[in-house]
Amino acid sequence: MIPLELELVNFLAYREPGPLRFEGMHIACLAGPNGAGKSSILDAITWSLWGKARSGSPDELIHQGQTEMRVALTFQQGPTRFRVQRQRRGGKRGQSMLELQAWDPGQGAWRSLTESSMRMTQEKIDALLHLDYDTFVNSAFLMQGRADEFTKKAPAQRKQVLATILGLERWETYEERAKERLAHTRADIQRLEGRLLEIERELAQREAYQSELTEVEAAAQSSSQALAAAEQQWASLEQSRSQLVSLQRQIDDLTRRINLRRREIAEAQTEQQEAALRADQAALQAALTEVQAALRELDPLQQALGQASQLALELASEAARLKGVNQAMAPETEPLKARLVVLEQSSEPACPTCGQPLSDDHRARLLTELLQEIDTRRSQYRNNQARIREVEAQAESLNRQLAELNERLRERSRLEKRLGEIETALKHAGEAARQVAQLQVKITRWQADADDDEKSRHGLEEQAEAAEQALKAAALTPSDIDRLRLDKRLADERVGGARQKLAALASLERQRADRLAERADLTTDQGLYEDLRLAFSKQGVPAMIIETVVPEIEEYANELLGRMTDGRLNVRIETQREIRTGELREALDIIISDELGSRSYDLYSGGEAFRVNFAIRIALSRLLARRAGAQLRSLFIDEGFGTQDASGREHLVAAINSIQDDFDRILVITHIDELKDAFPVRIEVHKTPHGSEFSLS
Repeated sequence: MIPLELELVNFLAYREPGPLRFEGMHIACLAGPNGAGKSSILDAITWSLWGKARSGSPDELIHQGQTEMRVALTFQQGPTRFRVQRQRRGGKRGQSMLELQAWDPGQGAWRSLTESSMRMTQEKIDALLHLDYDTFVNSAFLMQGRADEFTKKAPAQRKQVLATILGLERWETYEERAKERLAHTRADIQRLEGRLLEIERELAQREAYQSELTEVEAAAQSSSQALAAAEQQWASLEQSRSQLVSLQRQIDDLTRRINLRRREIAEAQTEQQEAALRADQAALQAALTEVQAALRELDPLQQALGQASQLALELASEAARLKGVNQAMAPETEPLKARLVVLEQSSEPACPTCGQPLSDDHRARLLTELLQEIDTRRSQYRNNQARIREVEAQAESLNRQLAELNERLRERSRLEKRLGEIETALKHAGEAARQVAQLQVKITRWQADADDDEKSRHGLEEQAEAAEQALKAAALTPSDIDRLRLDKRLADERVGGARQKLAALASLERQRADRLAERADLTTDQGLYEDLRLAFSKQGVPAMIIETVVPEIEEYANELLGRMTDGRLNVRIETQREIRTGELREALDIIISDELGSRSYDLYSGGEAFRVNFAIRIALSRLLARRAGAQLRSLFIDEGFGTQDASGREHLVAAINSIQDDFDRILVITHIDELKDAFPVRIEVHKTPHGSEFSLS
């Protein structure tokens, strides 16, 4: 990671100073008075990349009086340019935002790589840098007041930092994979052991399974023989049933034929009786005389019917005439009644109807005449009504006579038809006699056939009765056959089950051989994974790698330390330590020596301790730049010169210049004016009323 440009908005001492561009710088010095904001620039870099700085709370990083801040860092990682932008809004409900972008030269624009959450985006940044904050501040970043960050760590922590720089965490992944596979292999072996135990228990049942097969085969053979005998007996019974059905069918056929003959005989006898009647001429002649006499008796009745009909017409005409006269009298009498009422009510000397003079005598006479005429009409009306009733009574009596005559005369058509039939029968009496003889021949023949069929049916009924008695006497029933078949099926199933058990034993023997071979392979794999687990553990390959690089770190640190101390100080890094039991334990101890010998780190002066820390940290940074996938070819040194005398400062500057080829960008922070000119590029930081500013010189 090589920083290219840094933008600050409301971050610590800065408001909006504009972008700080690092391109073209190899070694640069950040200079300015104490508190101007030099270290804040490095804080901005770590906060943009990891959200961490010297302050524990992000809200403390917001410029005083402001509510939000933003830092954007553009950097080079390999051939690609990236930009990380982190923002923070302070307060009780503070909010943060993180964006990751990559420059697309084809489109000439930034392409977003931001994930759906800050956590996922941060993981993406860590994976891109192959570096976390703790490793950074323990190697390539000598933070103000924390130059001894690595030296004062416990040996195990120092070893972890070194492992991270070397990218040894992948060996932890390998170890976990080896452990997982080892656990799976052990589980598979345990599963196979359990299965093999089950197989052995099953194989031990072979003798019992063989005895069981012999027993069930004998039972199955017995069931099969019993079923065969029963089925043979049942077949014989079925044949008897078929014979019985055939006999019953013949009996039914004979019964239908006998019934048919009897119906034919009855019909022939009836026809013979009718023919015999038609053949009796004396009876026919007597019937003819009787019918002729009955017809002669009807002739006077016909004449009387004609006379009664004429009289009925005359009576009906007279009744109609009288009713018409009475109906006409009512409208003719009403004017007379009205005139009578007027004359009776009038006292004028003139006639109220005609206007002629009218005397009292004349009025009396007119009234008398009107009354007489009205009485005459009433008398005539009553007489007519009496005559109408009399005529209607006569007509009703006459109609009853007519009905009786018509009823008797209706016998004529029947008698005439009977007369024709008798005359025809007399003509065909001889033919009817011959028909009687023919019918008698048929009746005699049919009766003989019916008698023969009766005898045959009786014989068949005796045979059927015998067959039916034989079937009833049989002890075998369909349920017996079903039970025997079920017994045989169950016996066969038991035989199949026993044979299947024995066949399964053969399969189990093959399985046992396969499982034994599989267990042997897994045992081999288990040993292999055990070896791999040990090889991937901290005591394995990672320890060997550390053992390999420790001499390099030690050599490079001593080279720098020798320059800075004129060969007075040197360090030794030991990877193993002997414990009280005499055993060796993995460690990463730093032993510092001078011309007086080795002594504790705390017994060295501040200037000496800083030079030791500086040498070790530069060696770690150089290792990080050369070996780790992080490709962190940048070095950041924040202060530390204040602990050195003039000679020590010169040696430090010389040491920095000597390592410039190992890094693409080195940033040194100092407030000592005499050191500003020691570096080719100087970034001046100064305070203003509107926040700190920086300038290049």
